[in-house]
Amino acid sequence: MYASLQTPRDLARTDRNKNLRDDRPEFQKHLLSAKSLSIADVDRLCRTAEDYELGALPPADVIGKTVALLFFQPSTRTRMGFEAAIVALGCHPIGMENMTASRSNTRSGETLEDCAAVISRLSDLIVVRHHEVGAAERMAAKSLKPIINGGDGWNEHPTQALIDIFSLRRGLGTIRGKSICFGGDPRGRTVRSLVQLLRFESPREVVFCPPAHYEVPADLLATLSEHQIRCRIVHNLDIPLHESDAIMMAPYDMSDIGEPAASGYVSPRMTPETHRLTAERVLNANSNALIYHPMPRLDEIDPSCDELPNAMYFEQVRLSKFMRMAVLGELLSIGTYP
Repeated sequence: MYASLQTPRDLARTDRNKNLRDDRPEFQKHLLSAKSLSIADVDRLCRTAEDYELGALPPADVIGKTVALLFFQPSTRTRMGFEAAIVALGCHPIGMENMTASRSNTRSGETLEDCAAVISRLSDLIVVRHHEVGAAERMAAKSLKPIINGGDGWNEHPTQALIDIFSLRRGLGTIRGKSICFGGDPRGRTVRSLVQLLRFESPREVVFCPPAHYEVPADLLATLSEHQIRCRIVHNLDIPLHESDAIMMAPYDMSDIGEPAASGYVSPRMTPETHRLTAERVLNANSNALIYHPMPRLDEIDPSCDELPNAMYFEQVRLSKFMRMAVLGELLSIGTYP
């Protein structure tokens, strides 16, 4: 039972809150891939995220629900970001701090399908991160409740892509006609999901600045080509600093992204100067390119950049809570599947 504690200011927002979802069709059952989102979905979620940022109250049918956080890979920002959004919606997060101790791992042999069948009977929604490509899809096949893919190996991270689009639209006003650069390892799941959403945004071009020893994945190039978005590959950040409107940075090497939690693999931690941003470099270029990063950063963005007016990555984190609230709110409103 939840008592109403609305202030006069809250009551004045009642109509806004009633209309939060009036203009949307029924959302898909799960959020597994950015490929499943339409432009209408992206626009609606951005509007809802902005409403939450402005103080809109969560839908009454969401308050009090339980969200299970199953992170089979280590996570700080994504896990805490979801927890912050869950609490802000008036919901309850549950989960294990160390999923390597769970029976749902390779050591004990419980399948992801069984894990989903069990946890979906104890919660109203599941957020899963796993080192295996397709893990979220496997769980969705047996889950009675919505599944959000919080990252599955090299494959996808759709909520981060939504956060990135929300942040890019906020910083640039519009992505249409702009030059968007990806700096760092192009193989990461955040890059793949964001490229899928950029197909709706009509940028002038997408520029990749990858390490010379890693090729841009063919499926990313094919998506851009299919949607007639110009693509360039460069090997020095000086070019996008002068020519791009926004640079979405990533670590120089993300080879640990497909590793299980107990793996001892450590990615290289040295970024060459050609692929590293410092305040001096940005200022010498007289660059107005907005700098983003899904985090965590290693050494690819020097802390000297943090106070630059075009450093957007901490604002990107602030906005992430509202987009996660929007996604959670929609999926929690759907209910149980037959």
